[in-house]
Amino acid sequence: MDKELFKKMLEEAVKERETGSVEKSLEIFGKVDESTLEPDQFHLFVGQRGLTYWHAKNYEKAKEDFIKLKQQAEDLKNDSYMAVALRQLSRPEFNEDNLGLALKYAKDARELAFKVKREDLVWFDHGVVLALTINNGSPEDIKEWFEIEAKDLYEISQNTKDEIAKWVWYSGLLIDRSKVYNSKEDLYLALMVANQFNLERRKEQIRKLIEEFEKK
Repeated sequence: MDKELFKKMLEEAVKERETGSVEKSLEIFGKVDESTLEPDQFHLFVGQRGLTYWHAKNYEKAKEDFIKLKQQAEDLKNDSYMAVALRQLSRPEFNEDNLGLALKYAKDARELAFKVKREDLVWFDHGVVLALTINNGSPEDIKEWFEIEAKDLYEISQNTKDEIAKWVWYSGLLIDRSKVYNSKEDLYLALMVANQFNLERRKEQIRKLIEEFEKK
């Protein structure tokens, strides 16, 4: 697929997912024949489509795409691709019967991401924090990984041109803190960021969490 056309399509689909409609984002993805994609395009396309299915709560379809990523990474012996595949597969929704596997995937993904010097390292940090949380990790371990995540986020924020990703990661860190420390104030800070940058998926997630707080 033509590189410029692919880039434009992917940017439109991701922006629609994060700031507009998940359904419309999936419609954009649905117009692409994945068999026409180059390996790097396939990796980006399937990964982002899988994440969009995840946001749509179609976990079966999402997992299918992330398994495709893992298979591609194995075939190509690509550590960067494998890092992404394992990070995606570490999500709690895919490991309800084996939460320990979620933590293993998350830590393996972060190790590979660090090894290949990925610029989105903070996203892998977030995966470890999430996996530690659902595995009832020690407060000391979780605090240590929060510090790692915050430091990596700061360093990445100095260079990244992806404004949407930066604020999605930042609000995600605040959401994690609210869950670990039972902190409603972190949710309101996250909601402020989500409103400022029109992060519709984050707004939905945060409002639901605030409602849950208020029911306690």
